[in-house]
Amino acid sequence: MNIRQLIFFCRAARSDSFSIAAREEGVSVQAVSKSIHELEEEVGGKLFARSGRGMCLTPLGRTLLEPALKTVEGFESVERVAASWRDALPRRDLRLALVSPPFSKHEFICGIIARLMTHSLGVETHLGVSVGESALTSLRAGTLDALFTIGKLDAPDCTCVQVGTVAPGVFMGRHHPLRGKQQLTFADLEPYPVLWSEEVDGFNETILVSCLKQGLASPLERISTNDEVVDFLENRNGYIMGVNLKALSIVPFAVMHGVDLSEAPMVPVCLVMLEGPKRPEVDRLDQFARSEFSFMKRLFNADKTVTGY
Repeated sequence: MNIRQLIFFCRAARSDSFSIAAREEGVSVQAVSKSIHELEEEVGGKLFARSGRGMCLTPLGRTLLEPALKTVEGFESVERVAASWRDALPRRDLRLALVSPPFSKHEFICGIIARLMTHSLGVETHLGVSVGESALTSLRAGTLDALFTIGKLDAPDCTCVQVGTVAPGVFMGRHHPLRGKQQLTFADLEPYPVLWSEEVDGFNETILVSCLKQGLASPLERISTNDEVVDFLENRNGYIMGVNLKALSIVPFAVMHGVDLSEAPMVPVCLVMLEGPKRPEVDRLDQFARSEFSFMKRLFNADKTVTGY
């Protein structure tokens, strides 16, 4: 039994959803499900039971919830004390976030970018994923030094520096009628629903927002849980706009397809930082982004795969 399992258990119990727990912790639903399954094996019984389209605690889950909450609260208290101590010391690293929901292979991709930046900047760099307003709040609080956004962000007290561009892609399930067509037009896509997330697409000018401005006319579908996303792709011929990066495909479940670039716009990759004086490490990142950020263009080249770097 470990604290990670208990944190996932408490988050899922509070929300009655593995998907929401995963989003709050910045991990995949599979990671939450695996941890809770391992916890169930250790305690000797099921902690959750399915109820209609949702889930609820079992009697064993209800019994364990209070001591689990106290344990997590104690652990988080220790973390806060440790963080306060660390924050009192001058930092020499960079803490960055890619503004995106957790996606397939995001840890792998973020790890590659972080290693490239550590090597290029000579500064230990950490990169994770964070969503919308949560990422901006962390930037303003100083727990993050900068954000990468796919698409421009217009936010008070922030600068937004373009460091590259990416080509739009379409993520679709194995049974989609357009699955066999490699290059898609807006006319091809128009009859099919596209996923819209207020938390994501309402935050900055994402790939979807840019394509809608350019003439994409697919109906928007608002979906909040991972289970609904699976159903949307598998059974309803829906699709998701994203970066046309082959490494993001989850074969055979879903594959990324290109969009005709005579219609779809190239979308800027931006580095967002707070205005005003910066630590030397952040200032180095700022100068690097404005003058030498060519590896970002190479990394997101639609004709390459991440594993090529």
